Amino acid sequence: MGNKELLDLFQDYSPMKAKHSYGPQGHRGMSVVIFAESPTGYFNADRLAKKFWNSQRGKRNWESPGKKVFEPGGDRILYGYMATAEDMEIFNRHCSGE
Repeated sequence: MGNKELLDLFQDYSPMKAKHSYGPQGHRGMSVVIFAESPTGYFNADRLAKKFWNSQRGKRNWESPGKKVFEPGGDRILYGYMATAEDMEIFNRHCSGE
């Protein structure tokens, strides 16, 4: 899934930009959706994080060892949560961070 597809998927939350994390072996399975640095941007990011949480696709589910990554039929399952500074350090490990 490219940046445009990721932004289109979450257009109801008014994301500003998307960025993917790549390592030596390619895509690391993590992407970030960046929102405006404003109360509205925070509200939209929080709303999206709650949507994932309520769908059992939040951070706890992402970190669980038995998580499913594909639906029957092959569609990828997306997980999402509000990133912390530590999460961003991990994300940026193999790419330039902003």
